[in-house]
Amino acid sequence: MLAFDLERKRRIWRYAPQDRQFPFYSSAAISSGRVVLGGRDKFVHALDATSGQPIWTFATRARVDSSPVIAGGRVYVGSSDGKLYVLDLASGKKLAEFDAGSGITTSPAIAAGRLVISSQDGVIYALG
Repeated sequence: MLAFDLERKRRIWRYAPQDRQFPFYSSAAISSGRVVLGGRDKFVHALDATSGQPIWTFATRARVDSSPVIAGGRVYVGSSDGKLYVLDLASGKKLAEFDAGSGITTSPAIAAGRLVISSQDGVIYALG
């Protein structure tokens, strides 16, 4: 994961966990000074947006290709383990989970008070 200053055209920081060497396919979500993304190492990572230093990680049971969405101080992200996780943005603590029964690699969307996500078996869920 790299962060760049586009005006100065230079890299600000790089994040590569030393204990787990897996790629990131997830796009990052940014809120409240945190950068949150999923990794193929089966973790959701929260980094300090200024320094790139890790703040917390949350372990799932399978890779996390889903891009997280942040709303109301909560992180919503799917995992290939078939679960949609709701995490506290500040601490990374799991607040809730929804078991779709099939891998979730799509990214959630939030609109009109609903969270919409689909699973790999083709089912679309509208929660809320």
